[in-house]
Amino acid sequence: MINKILLFSIGLFLSTNISQAQLGCTDPLANNYSALAMINDGTCEYSTTNYSLNEIAVLPTQVIETSGLAFFDNQLWTHNDAGNEDKIYQIDTTDGTILNTVIIANSNNEDWEDLAEDDTHLYIGDFGNNDGDRMDLKIYKVLKSQLASGIATAEVIEFSFSDQIDFTPSNNNTDYDCEAFFFHNDSLHLFSKNWADQRTRHYVMPSEPGSYIAQLRESMDVQGLITGADISDDGVVGLIGYNFSGVNIAWLCFDYQGTNFFSGNKRKISLGLALENSQTEAITFREGGYGYVSSEQFASLDAKLLSFHSEQWTNGMSTSIGELEEKEPFKVFPNPFSNHVNVLLERGGEFEISLFDINGKLLKRENYTGKGELNWDVNTLLLKSGFYFLEIRNDENIWRKKLVFQEK
Repeated sequence: MINKILLFSIGLFLSTNISQAQLGCTDPLANNYSALAMINDGTCEYSTTNYSLNEIAVLPTQVIETSGLAFFDNQLWTHNDAGNEDKIYQIDTTDGTILNTVIIANSNNEDWEDLAEDDTHLYIGDFGNNDGDRMDLKIYKVLKSQLASGIATAEVIEFSFSDQIDFTPSNNNTDYDCEAFFFHNDSLHLFSKNWADQRTRHYVMPSEPGSYIAQLRESMDVQGLITGADISDDGVVGLIGYNFSGVNIAWLCFDYQGTNFFSGNKRKISLGLALENSQTEAITFREGGYGYVSSEQFASLDAKLLSFHSEQWTNGMSTSIGELEEKEPFKVFPNPFSNHVNVLLERGGEFEISLFDINGKLLKRENYTGKGELNWDVNTLLLKSGFYFLEIRNDENIWRKKLVFQEK
């Protein structure tokens, strides 16, 4: 009976420790990184990060009020905001010149603020709402295949926000303005521009024509005004905007759970003064963390096309832990282990393989190139019975496995 109680107590102790160890900051670039954290709890903290956007070109007069960007099929598209023509423009990625102009039939530019796209369609967000009183929020959906003809006919998606009950006009003092969205996982994801509390709220709604209530999912303190959004192919969410001090800002959200984009790492990037970039309005990714930002004409400042590269911050951890587990390129056995542990690499590449104890102390590390089976003899490590963590990383991802060592 005593032995059973002792074993139960040891198991409870280890279980409690492993439960605590599983949650934490998973980003090695963060100030509070924990090597034993297996599930990102969104607590990563970063030093102030400054970055200078690369200026590509001053934009031509046709798009000086650029407000949205989308990149697909090696084409970059933009549009102007409130009161301008119902048109979108293809711009050259090297010098910003206008390559094509497309009329969007069955639409009206009340206040177009962003572009989103899926495999077959382009979406135009007519949801600018500086007074917070609009009851005619819309998204126009057009076939990409129609763009080459110079005229594309829009289908209409109408919506309202699930938590808005007050429509009293309050110019530039509302939390129901919206200038940012993207398409992901068959849904549209919208991000509010909160003039009053400088947060952003994330809403989700269907992408099919119809009338909907956009459902509030989460919110985040962005310390400014969000004016554009996009998601990269590997799942990094980029938010662009500015604050009341005239500083352009971006947020990168990654290593989140599911589509709760604010549940993981949230890294703020300061992009410099609007005096350098003008007022940043839109963001779009292309590949490898590379992408574009557009800024509109502001006072005497020119509208600009700019570029960025973000991979140095996301550290190959762009997708959620759940998504990474589905793509694991290896198997680890036996588990529990005693004298040795085997790692079977099922696809080629260059991998760094490390073993940590429950306190995050590095016990063994080896680099491996190719695919096949790696056999580690652990007898010389003098391990004690308990929990350990195997970490495998390549240039793109980090995977972690919980292992149990049993003394023989």
